Amino acid sequence: MERYLLTALFSVWINLIYGINIQPIPEHPVIDQPVTLSVSGVSGAIHSFSWYRSSGISNSSLILSYNPTSNPAETQGPKYFPRASSFSNGSLHIVELSTTDSGYYTVQVQAGSLTSQYINLPVYVPVVKPVIRASSQRPVEYDEVALTCTATNAQRFLWSRIGGKIPSGVKYSSNNSSMTISRITLSDAGKYQCEGMNPVFKDISETYTLSLYCVCADPPAGVLAGIICGTIAGIALIACATFLLYRRFILPARQVQTGQVNSQQKSSEIYDNVIDGTKGQNPTVESPYTGLQHQPDHTYCDLNMGQIQKR
Repeated sequence: MERYLLTALFSVWINLIYGINIQPIPEHPVIDQPVTLSVSGVSGAIHSFSWYRSSGISNSSLILSYNPTSNPAETQGPKYFPRASSFSNGSLHIVELSTTDSGYYTVQVQAGSLTSQYINLPVYVPVVKPVIRASSQRPVEYDEVALTCTATNAQRFLWSRIGGKIPSGVKYSSNNSSMTISRITLSDAGKYQCEGMNPVFKDISETYTLSLYCVCADPPAGVLAGIICGTIAGIALIACATFLLYRRFILPARQVQTGQVNSQQKSSEIYDNVIDGTKGQNPTVESPYTGLQHQPDHTYCDLNMGQIQKR
């Protein structure tokens, strides 16, 4: 036990003096892609090294060990997985990264001295399309409203407003996943979007329309009664006007089309000079204006000639 403690203290002291470094290549490892945990800063030739799946050194977390003088040079530990392999310079190579590969890794190197270092390996995956939700679906003026943006695999968020600026005095959460408007006014209403991102991927949400609702009081009973009476009167007036228009224009037109004649509108009669006959006899019809006709001149002439002959 004392020997283990002395070794650990010695390693810490050496790291403070010399130190080694682990750098992931690429800097931002992506799912399904390879990554190399590159070791640098080793002083002297490497005699052996070991990788552990933890933030410390423990036999139960050993992935593999490498010793160029051994056969085989690489031996497997309890946490070994086939996608992992070692390089002679002390680096660890992992192919086809999975989300389960994220976490702590520690390397212990035996060179001029025994040194160790650990790294927290991230594995980045695409951001799922963000979604905006409001704390109130029907906010009224001067309410406090919070818009929250959620997106899987996003580490931080960026807010924007279409056709305008973000209201002044807005309060953001630590990673900008939500913004709060303390006292909403009509000028704050509009279309908002949020963008979720991590060091590799990003995606933007659909547009969210923030609306301001009005709370209207019920009208007084007298006003309501007046509206109802006015509506009834209007309906009655429209009915009367429709009936009059029907009697004046539509009904006569239909009677003409069907051959019917209104009893009050008889066809004009031809008035002749009629001399009433006795009952049971047909009346004698004279020619129009018989008593007013001018007699021909020859009747007068015949009379004159008769008087002459008597003389």
